[in-house]
Amino acid sequence: MEYNNAVLPLAPHGTPDPFVAHRNGKFYLTYTTGNDIQLWEADDISGFMTTRKKIIIWQPRPGTENAVGIWAPELHAINGRWWLLYSAEVEGQGNKSHRTYLLAGPPDNQDPCVDRREPNAWQDLGHVRGMLRDQWSIDSTFFTIDGALYMAYAGSELGANPDTFNFSCIFIVRMHDPTTVVTAPPVMISKPTNSWEWQGDCGVNEGPEWLESPDASWKGLVISVNATWCQHYKLLLMRYMGGNPLDPASWWKDTKPFLESAKGPYGPFAPGHGNTLNINGETFQFYHATDSPQVDMLKRMGRCQRIQWTPEGPSMGGRVGVPVPDMESFIRGPAPEQMRRKSDFKSKLSDAKATYKYYTSGW
Repeated sequence: MEYNNAVLPLAPHGTPDPFVAHRNGKFYLTYTTGNDIQLWEADDISGFMTTRKKIIIWQPRPGTENAVGIWAPELHAINGRWWLLYSAEVEGQGNKSHRTYLLAGPPDNQDPCVDRREPNAWQDLGHVRGMLRDQWSIDSTFFTIDGALYMAYAGSELGANPDTFNFSCIFIVRMHDPTTVVTAPPVMISKPTNSWEWQGDCGVNEGPEWLESPDASWKGLVISVNATWCQHYKLLLMRYMGGNPLDPASWWKDTKPFLESAKGPYGPFAPGHGNTLNINGETFQFYHATDSPQVDMLKRMGRCQRIQWTPEGPSMGGRVGVPVPDMESFIRGPAPEQMRRKSDFKSKLSDAKATYKYYTSGW
């Protein structure tokens, strides 16, 4: 079967580090805003373009240790409750002070889009208990293997100077529950080893996200490598080979990128950090990417592209696919005249933005 490489935009503006959850017949989107945590709700993944339900579920109190630099929130339903992981920094101390934090929400059979001012608002639980407080950490995610809960995250090498470290690694820990780590120290399962995982003197392994085939025959992580601020940002696979997940030998890192910028001048460029979902037998990769090779961090737009399962494992064709303007085109696949016709796509995306502005006026 020919691979449908259509790429659907999730929103009409920048939505860095998009994370999409699906539960109770609804889709939920959260992403990096920098100063709060928002949830959007839609009936399908194309509905985020015009949704009116966009709720700020949490905003930090000024002067707290998690007051600024709020990055990469993730929404998870675990043990009957909604949970939300994120990283944040101490005001005035910059990126080096990023650590992982947790919010607790309502029961997972209820709507997680609860306004921060409501009596049943999300609770800030502070640091994830048991994580190293002297280790830089971002991009944490939960997943289960054989019924056990694990968390993977991007962190500085153990013992590294937080002021001078120049590469990030992927770590894994086992959890008692979403609030508490039960294994120490954290186990490093990947660090930048290929030249294309580096940008200058900065090596990047970050954004781990769980990927599992619908039949559970393939399991592993999708990570982001190289620098998010340049067009060479890309996705890379790490397969779980079985055995103890806390043993680095249980993980195999691919030798080539899973997804990188589209060839030619049209883009999209710099695909990275999102998540995956299995829906009705299909697997979807959400990621952010830009329309320009000169990456504007505020214009990293959330997108969706299918993952194809082959005898060799997951595939996305290696390159970002063809942008399409609507759900109908996404389901059908790019028409011949849409192949790399960026001007046509941009025109239709502009129409979508105008529609979005109409629907959301008055917020």
